[in-house]
Amino acid sequence: MAQVGAATARLRRTFHYPADSDSDSQPDAIDEQEQQDVIARLAAQNAARNARFCRLLLALPFLAALPCLPLLVRPRASLLALLALTSLSATAFLLHRLPPHVTGIAPLDARTRDSGAAGAARSVRGAPPSRSRLPGPLTAGASPLETHLPYLNAGLAAVLVFMGMLTGRGARSFGCVGVGNLPAIVYSIVLAAKAVMASVDPERELSALKYDYKGA
Repeated sequence: MAQVGAATARLRRTFHYPADSDSDSQPDAIDEQEQQDVIARLAAQNAARNARFCRLLLALPFLAALPCLPLLVRPRASLLALLALTSLSATAFLLHRLPPHVTGIAPLDARTRDSGAAGAARSVRGAPPSRSRLPGPLTAGASPLETHLPYLNAGLAAVLVFMGMLTGRGARSFGCVGVGNLPAIVYSIVLAAKAVMASVDPERELSALKYDYKGA
């Protein structure tokens, strides 16, 4: 993420329209095709980095599932453990199926979309923001499971927090409280990571900085 931000900052000078009074020491202007190539290269690097990060995030639900397994044989906590495993499985499924920059929760995606468009507009005064990769609602091409599962998983994670507190009443039951909180913690980390990935979009930012090349 930081590397993409640094590259974007460096390329601002290149994408800044050269004035006639610029000295010969300034970088040469690049034409529209070269600008597109730079944007496409940075976008591809960012997409590959996001894909690798999502694969790393997939380890979180599986690691969080380990403390749930011993509780499956305890009658009092078996339902809690089963539901926790269900929520963690849903989180892993959503990580695998949804794009890295999409949470599937419309208010979160809309907030990222609005902040991204505002940031692109601030990059160049008066330039229309590019919507190249802004996350939108999962309507076209999304299955009903992909559309509704993010909300169901968020609700289940919230219910598990209360179930953990209720099941964990009494001596030596702190493990139930922890297991009840794990799905909510893991899903919150995943949503936060997706929001960060959605906020880093070289294609959106640099497209707003493009200028028309003046030929000789």
